[in-house]
Order: sequence, then structure tokens, then C-alpha cells
Amino acid sequence: MSYFHRCLLPHCPCKSTSPQNADVIDIEPSTAISAQDAEVETLVYRCAWDTQDSPCEMFIEGTHRQILSHLRQRHGVVHNGNEELQCLWSSCSTDGLLKMGSFARHITRHLGIQFRCSQCELVMARDDVVRAHIRKIIGCADAAVELVPGPGARRIVSA
Repeated sequence: MSYFHRCLLPHCPCKSTSPQNADVIDIEPSTAISAQDAEVETLVYRCAWDTQDSPCEMFIEGTHRQILSHLRQRHGVVHNGNEELQCLWSSCSTDGLLKMGSFARHITRHLGIQFRCSQCELVMARDDVVRAHIRKIIGCADAAVELVPGPGARRIVSA
């Protein structure tokens, strides 16, 4: 028998329940709300944006929109397509600056997120590359792009 507990965070809008052995993690409030009504599972990843030897460690969704939103709201990174920035992810070995327009895609690489063709199971780091593959390969014309979660993904449990 599984025992479930209500969210322990005071004033949390999520109203979720979780298994008794679940970890309580710090997630963006918008993620908690969207996970409550989600028809598919919500996956989150630990943010390792590091300023002054202090990684963030908040859990964020791995979508480009949520990554950019988190970087803007929590780390002051302004979204400007022409601006170039240095990646401050704790494990990043990229030298030089990255264009803001490709920054979220860069962060998904840190998260280990990949995409797969549902027909031939080709796995690539970028969803647009898998889409191009599906358009190009006749045997994959009816395929879908499937998300392959990164190794640090955590599933948000909500009821």
C-alpha cells in the first residue's frame, strides 16, 4: 500500500500529493501549477547555473521557453536574440560567448535531453534535426518526434 502526502510547502498553489518516499524539491511555481493539470508527466532538471561558486539547484522544465524564463527571472539573463553571453552552467566547458537565440538549446545539452524518431529510433540532440530526418526518410514519414529525457530528469508527481 502506498501512502501519499499533501505538498509540504506553505502557501503552495499546486495542491499536489506525492508518495511518502518522494523527495521535496524546489521547482518554479509555474511548473507546479502546470503539473497539476498536465495530461502527460512533467519532467524537471536541476539548474546548475553557477554564480560566485553557488549553483542554483532549483528544478526547471527542460523546454526552451521554461529554460529562458528561469534564466531571466532567477538569474537576470535578458532574452535578446542578438546578444552574446557566456554560459555559467557549472559543468560547461564552452569557451567564448553564445548567441542568446541558441542559449536554451545549449542548456538542453547540459540537461542531457535528446529526441528520437519513433519509427527507426534514431536519437539526436536536437528535435529539429529529427524532424528533418522524418521529412527526408520515406520509411519514417509517419513517425513522431519523441522526447528522450536526460539522466537527471525527475518526474513531478501530482494528483
